[in-house]
Amino acid sequence: MEEFYGAYNKRAKCWMGVVGGEKLCMRPHLLSSVVVDGDPIHFVAMAGYVPGPDGGRADCHACGGKLGLVILKETGSRLALVARNDLSTDVGSWGSVPPEEAFRVVAFGKGNHGWLMEFFYTGQGYTEGGVGVFGAIGDKIVDLGFISTHSDNAGTCGDGLGMCYRYSYEILSDPAASDSRFGDLIARKLESSKPDAPDTIRVPFSQQELKYQMPPALEAALGK
Repeated sequence: MEEFYGAYNKRAKCWMGVVGGEKLCMRPHLLSSVVVDGDPIHFVAMAGYVPGPDGGRADCHACGGKLGLVILKETGSRLALVARNDLSTDVGSWGSVPPEEAFRVVAFGKGNHGWLMEFFYTGQGYTEGGVGVFGAIGDKIVDLGFISTHSDNAGTCGDGLGMCYRYSYEILSDPAASDSRFGDLIARKLESSKPDAPDTIRVPFSQQELKYQMPPALEAALGK
């Protein structure tokens, strides 16, 4: 934490430093480890915020937290940096990054792992959700796209307000299906107000845009 953000601040209970011209208050969020070709690889997520004048975090629905992502590899008794993001990516709401249980490290393809981050947003009775995908290209961890997975109108339906609907999928990886570093992801149905909604939908990776692309079939399955 000190290497990336500076010294620990006992009063704020976080590692505090300046990244990209912004003063950040950051803490460890989630550590996940996998073994690739016999070598342990560590996927580190760090979360925090830009302190306001009172030292607190932003208090608005559209205000995101700050996310740092780092991949480290064991080299003897030391850890070597494999890749990192800008250490201050804006994600989440109410000044916070989504909780640690919203993050998963999965295998995208052959010898290549990255993060899936679930995020939900509710406004005027409607809830939309999806998965942000983050992974390494070279020595940089980048945004690999956002896949919508959930839609419902639970806060504005029933009792004479109209029909309720709920569509929900989960994103899974299928690394054995391809020899490439970025194979297809799979959207698997959890529940749907559409009886004929497909059980699974493949989510392709675009080599041109270097992102996972939202397939039209999944858009339709979510009622869009």
